Amino acid sequence: MKAKKVFFLIALTLSLSLMLNVYASAKPFYEDKKIKIIIGFKPGGGTDFYGRMLAKAMMKYLPGSIIIVNNVPGASGVIALNKIYMSKPDGLTFGAFNRGLPVAQLVGIKGIKYDMRKVSWLGAPASDIYGLYVSSKKYKGLDDLIKAENTRYATTGLGTTGYFCAVLFYQMMGLNNYSIGTGYSGAELSMAIIRGEADALFGSFATQQALIKSGELTPIFFIANSKPPGYEHVPYLQDIVTEEKYRPVIDFLTGLFIVGRPFVGPPGIPKDRLTILRKAFVQAINDPESVELTKKANKPLNFVSPETAEKWVDGIFNLPEDIVKIVKEAFGVK
Repeated sequence: MKAKKVFFLIALTLSLSLMLNVYASAKPFYEDKKIKIIIGFKPGGGTDFYGRMLAKAMMKYLPGSIIIVNNVPGASGVIALNKIYMSKPDGLTFGAFNRGLPVAQLVGIKGIKYDMRKVSWLGAPASDIYGLYVSSKKYKGLDDLIKAENTRYATTGLGTTGYFCAVLFYQMMGLNNYSIGTGYSGAELSMAIIRGEADALFGSFATQQALIKSGELTPIFFIANSKPPGYEHVPYLQDIVTEEKYRPVIDFLTGLFIVGRPFVGPPGIPKDRLTILRKAFVQAINDPESVELTKKANKPLNFVSPETAEKWVDGIFNLPEDIVKIVKEAFGVK
């Protein structure tokens, strides 16, 4: 009888052990895990907004996880993207970067350790309507900008869209009456104009619309496939730069803003974890709280797929040599 009890206890122990092992193997990977979202800008800007929105919403769809946002500004976003790219490919680190950085890689800017053709794409929470905005106190429109002795642009730095859009615009217009200030990030770009430190900037309409509506900024043109409601009178870049030889450059610039706020992880994230992350990313974008939050903030919300983002990057690295030459000249790269 005693032997039977011992045998029963051993059998019960083995069964419980097996059940626990099965439970452990079935336990969702992201439960009890800390996930880091690296944002290549200071707090307060458009990309930071989307990063924090996604962090909050994604925790609903990755039960038991903790998601923190880590702002890593500097070097026009290169530091952040390098950090994302070189992080451990365990599915616990991803982030957002300046969409101009694939172009910076294309032209060979120093300090780059990433390869945009190898990253693990999550996609983007929105496309962008990009444009040129000037101080309403100094300029009434394009004619004032053209005739100005010097227009001071606020930018984050070399390699960012705000920087090379300014250079390419003036190059295509055959003008050189401008200067570029660097080192601004997020809301600092707008504040530079309000404080009188700068006269103009290139940026997202969603980010700048409050100052446009208040009368601080005047839109000069849009680089986009559509215009915001109420601003149909504002021209597109191609309405201003009409020389046919520059049409490929304008098409290239317009394509940059399809993937408005790109999010990626390092290369080599296991397929099953990347699938889970991508699903949670989409769910977070479509979450009712995210929809309401972006609506209140007057920001766009339209998911851009990883496949679309990959196609975008492929397009950049397959630009014709004559277009690459123009872009390199804009960066001062020979």
